[in-house]
Parts: sequence; structure tokens; C-alpha cells
Amino acid sequence: MPTVVLQRKVSGTNFSVLLFVQRTALDNIINIKIPVAALFLLQSLTVCGQGRMGYFAGAGIIRYNGDVGQHVNKIITPAEVVNPYGKIGVSYRIMNHVEAVFYYLHGTVEDADSFATDNDQLIRNQSFKSPVDEAALQIEFTLNSISKKRMINPFVSIGAGMFRYNPEGNLNGTWYDLQPLGTEGQFLAEGNYPQPYRLTAFTFPVGGGVSFRIAPAWRLKVEAAHHISTTDYLDDVSASYPDLAQLAAAPYGDIAVQLSNRRLEPEPPRQGRRRGNVSSNDSYLTVGLLLVYNPGLAHRGYHGSMNKKRGNRMGKFLGCPVL
Repeated sequence: MPTVVLQRKVSGTNFSVLLFVQRTALDNIINIKIPVAALFLLQSLTVCGQGRMGYFAGAGIIRYNGDVGQHVNKIITPAEVVNPYGKIGVSYRIMNHVEAVFYYLHGTVEDADSFATDNDQLIRNQSFKSPVDEAALQIEFTLNSISKKRMINPFVSIGAGMFRYNPEGNLNGTWYDLQPLGTEGQFLAEGNYPQPYRLTAFTFPVGGGVSFRIAPAWRLKVEAAHHISTTDYLDDVSASYPDLAQLAAAPYGDIAVQLSNRRLEPEPPRQGRRRGNVSSNDSYLTVGLLLVYNPGLAHRGYHGSMNKKRGNRMGKFLGCPVL
């Protein structure tokens, strides 16, 4: 603060000037110190965030598990029903053994009774495909502490999220959205039929894998997960056949009947005959490879550099993980 000399005789004008000088000096101090403090705090949070944050992208294969095309007693799943998927997301290290992971996944699931081993399923002859767009939050538990810089680190994970799907059926080379057709009588006014199903559902991914550290800031993760869902209509097959004559009279009736009943039999199924397994919901499996980048781990003080002590002190002060 600039030095201000007080006079013994202070006139009204001089006193006003004195107060103005003092307030101006104080304002200058505040204007300088607050931005500096904010900059230091922002930098500290950035360092801490970079030490905890990770960004990843990857791909793999996705396989459906449900009412259609159950591959019982088949060791290897037919390649025709296994599709690629892509995945991106961010991770945040909560503590040395725990990481929160948020991701978005996109893929396509499909199957057909022609790949089944059960004779009745072969005769039923249902098939479908559906896109899967999933967003979920996972908690990942690593076997080894991240601070030990292990090259190999196994992990398990559990999470919850939502996904969007839209089952489609192929008829004479044309793909139709199955949900608007009400293939199990969902839109019929008369009869004890299920309500139309939503095209979004909850998912609970449970899985695990192994993480390989390939550089101070880079990891390669091999992972597998079982995505348990709250819907039995991922494949549009759940309960029983409707009254096909009643279904034929509904809008899109002809197409709806042909996609509802694809049995390789001359006689149509009676109303109420089992079409799927209503007692269990559908799910899907993913196996993939992710490349993870943690920018903070490449900074000095985070992976054993000349400034390790300084970095460790700063990391402990900020509550950051010390690597």
C-alpha cells in the first residue's frame, strides 16, 4: 500500500482526498491478489484433475443373449450374429483402488432361430436386429494400487445406465421396425395383451478385465462385460402369439401378421401359444480393447521425475493421487 502522510490540520477537502487515496490503494491490492489466488486455485485444480482424469476410446465385439437363436451346446457363437461396437468415455480416479467410469457405447445386436439348436426354435424361425446406444456409469475396482506403477493390473466393474434399442425384422428383403407393429397384440383393443414396450431400458453392466501400462500416461485395457437389461423386447419376442385374425385387421396388419408368425408350419399358431420366454429379460455381452490416456501422469511429479518430491507434496496437499 502506498505511504499516506496524515496532516495535523485536516480540512474537509484534504480529508476527502485522504480517504480516496486509501480506498484506491486497497482496491488495487484486492484487484491484484484475488485474480492471483484464483489463478493459483484453478491451476491446482487442473493439476489435480489431470492426475485423476482419464480419456479413452476403443472397440470390440457385441453379442446378444435372449429368446431368439439360443445357441445351446455350441461352444463357439456363429460369426453371423457377432457384431462390432465402438466405445468412448472418461474416467475419474476416486482413490488408489477405485475409479469412476462414464462411457457411451454404440453397436448392433442380432440373431436368428436358424442358428438355434432347439427343434421348436428352428420351426419358430424368428429373427431380428437392433441398434444399441448405451450410456452408463461404472465403478471400477483394481487389484493393485495405482500408486505402485504395476505394469499389469486386473480389475472388476459394476455399473448402471440406460440404452436405446429398436428391433427390426426382415420381410422379403425389407427391414421393418417391429415395435409399431405390435407383433404380440400390444395395440389390440380387445384381449389380454401386453402394453406397448418402450424403446429405452435400464442396463446394469457387470464385468472385468486387465489393464496394461504401456507408457507413463497410457494404458491398454482388455475388458469383458455382461449387460443385464430390464427389457424382454430387445428382440421383439417375449410372451405369446396374438389372435392373428384380429392382428390382421389392425393397421399394418398384413405385415404385422407375417412378422409375428414366421413358423415353418402350414397351420398358424393358436392365440396364447408360447412365442418367447417371458420369465427372463434379454441381455448382451461385450468384449473389447480400450486405449486410455491420463494426461496428468505425464507431468513431472507424477511418475518419478526430478521433481518427484515436489510433485508428491503438491499431490498430497491437493488430495490428488500420488503416482
